[in-house]
Amino acid sequence: MAEERFLEKLTWAEVADRMAAGVDAVLLPIGTTEQHGRHMPLDTDCVIARALCDRAAQAAADASLDVLIAPTLNVTLSWYHMQFPGSLRLRTDTFLHVFEEVCESLHHHGLDNVIAVNGHGGNVAALTVAVNRYFETSGRRVFLLQWWELAADVVGAIEGPVIHAEEAETSVAMALGQRVLMEEAARDAFDRGAAVRDAGFPWTSLGKYGLTHRGPGVVVPMDMLGDISESGVVGDATRARLETGQAIVDAVIPRVVQVVRDMSASRQTAAR
Repeated sequence: MAEERFLEKLTWAEVADRMAAGVDAVLLPIGTTEQHGRHMPLDTDCVIARALCDRAAQAAADASLDVLIAPTLNVTLSWYHMQFPGSLRLRTDTFLHVFEEVCESLHHHGLDNVIAVNGHGGNVAALTVAVNRYFETSGRRVFLLQWWELAADVVGAIEGPVIHAEEAETSVAMALGQRVLMEEAARDAFDRGAAVRDAGFPWTSLGKYGLTHRGPGVVVPMDMLGDISESGVVGDATRARLETGQAIVDAVIPRVVQVVRDMSASRQTAAR
């Protein structure tokens, strides 16, 4: 029987035994609870982050690496989805404190190699601050992984924006077993700049928003998605395919394992 990977499923004594045997890394899945159009549930980002961690931990075990998975952070930064029923959010300063205190808790117990696995694009800016601020204040490094970056070579081949609940995210959700109602999938706000202008808000032709943005870019604030998208989708979910999602997942998993291997080796070298 495979060893339990999820930290919250273990007793404290079992955690102690695993640590004594040597834990190479702890993966911290980070999602959110927010609308994902009419075709996917509110927990989609959580399902993606947790499932990627689970598959990576399995692959790591096959490579003789022991990985634990921390509880998923499932309410994070989703203030711009609050026009859609069921969406939940933390304020940015609250989220930064939650992230810091979870990492502090893991490190307090000697689980030193913490790797954050983020499934929510709206967390990117805050998490970039969070991992740097945590190093500044604690001297501890936490690495941040995001599936659209780890699989940039695959995601970048998708025609159209990679923003929210669109082709890429819906395809990944399919591949990871999330409930997807393709009959409800929509193409909405496909040109985000045009959607913002049509709604009467300021925009620039150099606006940077998509998760795979290339070339010159200007950072613009997030939009209240209900103002630019009737369905909540930003992009084209109707083009989602299981094969696309599987190709992304297949690219992500070995790269997560590589980060675990590298981080574990670095820690062992520093301890000598």
